[in-house]
Amino acid sequence: MLQNNNEEVIRELLELLKKNAMKEQANDVFEICSYVDGLEKKIDSMTEELTNMQNQIKEMQEDTLVNNAKKALSEAQERLNARCEQIKSQVLEVKAQVKSTAKSIVDEAKAKGRTALYRVSEFLGIKKKLLDIRENVRGAIKTTDKDIAKTALLAKGFREAGQTAANAFRTFADKPEVDYSQKEQKHPITKAVLAPMKAVKKILVSMELHLDASIDKLDNLAMNVQLDKEKHMENAKTKEQTEPERVEAEREEAVYSPMVAEPQEYQYNADAFEARGVDEVKQEAAHKEAPKVREDKAR
Repeated sequence: MLQNNNEEVIRELLELLKKNAMKEQANDVFEICSYVDGLEKKIDSMTEELTNMQNQIKEMQEDTLVNNAKKALSEAQERLNARCEQIKSQVLEVKAQVKSTAKSIVDEAKAKGRTALYRVSEFLGIKKKLLDIRENVRGAIKTTDKDIAKTALLAKGFREAGQTAANAFRTFADKPEVDYSQKEQKHPITKAVLAPMKAVKKILVSMELHLDASIDKLDNLAMNVQLDKEKHMENAKTKEQTEPERVEAEREEAVYSPMVAEPQEYQYNADAFEARGVDEVKQEAAHKEAPKVREDKAR
């Protein structure tokens, strides 16, 4: 099965977010998908441990004591396995929802542009499912803790019973008893059942932390989308306010600017120069004529 971040539609969504200056949202989506992928991998590891435990129980040496315990041990393994399958089913539902949400957003973004990318906040829709998975995981941890404690007690009982029986045979054979309290003794149940159970418990605890982080990341994504929305609304508002001011400024400039004379066509040639010379001569003659007229009137 392809992992979420390798899905074409997820890659496409991440690219669209980055191209539209939504890097924080892209990072959030990437990490959410990575967390979901991580949950699936952990479930696979848990299934492997439980399968190993089932095989070990089957191969345990047959004797009266073990036969009485095998049924209880098998039931513990089956309980964990059923819980594991249930969690896996929930995770696959989340994965499918992530993929369908991503596809819907990508399709709308191609048609309507950047505003459609705000819909990435709809990934918050998987939060309820993740909370349900976390509750299931927590329940599995409690059950596993109880089974670990009971299995450890059973292994101790088997070990001590075996030691008592061994010392009884030694006594019967006139041999000194052995102080087993000074020796590290492990019953086969420890390896066959207890070790896999502890491994499963470790995976479950890791899954809980993983789920905590993914839920926090969803909240972070919703917050980042809201912040981006507010930022763009503020920018748009500022633009709307400044546009009328710019138009008014241009209008005032047109009203109060001094009138500019129509541009003259200057002729840079000999005829233009001569015409200018004639005009200057006429003006000089007019100035000379004016005093003469005044003198005639005075007489």
